[in-house]
Amino acid sequence: MEIRKLQLIGGSSYMISLPKSWIKENNLNQGDELILQVDKCVVKIYPKKGSDNIFRVKIDKIPRVDDKFLKRFIYALYIQGPDEIIIEDTLSPKIITKLSEIVRDLIGMEIIDVTDYKVVMKCLTASDFDIGGVIRRMGQIVIEMIDVIEDFLRRRNPSTLSMIPKLEEEADRFYLLAVRLEHKLLKEISCPTKWSEMKQLLGMRIVAKLLEKVADALYDTSEFVLNVDDGEILPILLDLRRTFKIVLDSYFNGNVVVCEDGIEMAEELEERILKARGINDGVPCKLALESLLEACRHVKSIGEIAFNKAVRETIMV
Repeated sequence: MEIRKLQLIGGSSYMISLPKSWIKENNLNQGDELILQVDKCVVKIYPKKGSDNIFRVKIDKIPRVDDKFLKRFIYALYIQGPDEIIIEDTLSPKIITKLSEIVRDLIGMEIIDVTDYKVVMKCLTASDFDIGGVIRRMGQIVIEMIDVIEDFLRRRNPSTLSMIPKLEEEADRFYLLAVRLEHKLLKEISCPTKWSEMKQLLGMRIVAKLLEKVADALYDTSEFVLNVDDGEILPILLDLRRTFKIVLDSYFNGNVVVCEDGIEMAEELEERILKARGINDGVPCKLALESLLEACRHVKSIGEIAFNKAVRETIMV
């Protein structure tokens, strides 16, 4: 931290000198314009040079090309808020087709250029949305889903429920857009040099909350297993520990492939718990499995945060 004195110039204006190191770091010269963001007691200064540049992300190689990974990878890139995503790799027609299908689910994102070695995705309508409007739309979708279910209960017409999957997909699309807009807004209102630190801090706060929830679920499990004599619980508990360790390690190590492995392990374990819960009649066992299921889902959430963090670190946002 540096302390500098205000200087009075011409009897009506004040001036403060800027650090020479900051001037050089931002390639500024005499006469260049600066942007001042004034907020009560705080004034932030940004170089105007490059302030209107496109936020462009370039991926030289896709780590994996299986459907689940590719979808998660593109989603993670999208929510970081880039205006353009350029993928340069050897791209088969099948991969290009899959990328096209994924992009169709991302509001505002379009593929504008395709070759055997490059795909360019561009966000064309980001300025038309705001987070408040997106959240309101998500609220409307939830109400629509409730209305559809109510209509089914009243009329008992199974075809009525055909709208539910479509509404759920629409909610997913708007959720991704909301996260993307939040990232862009935080980037605009925060000091650029501290942006990565702020993102890391926000992610850590979420992960800390999830860890607390995992601990709560395991506490509940410990009470329920007192009355359980079931060989199904111990193997699941051991696999949960293994999955948890992989997911947590991936969060700190930032390896997208390991992150994906951890997420897939959590998903497989979730299916096992659901199956076990369905075939066990004892109430204590069901409650124990329910608690383990809750813990497993929180672990998977940590894995998804770890995946997004690893992608963000890869593109050096």
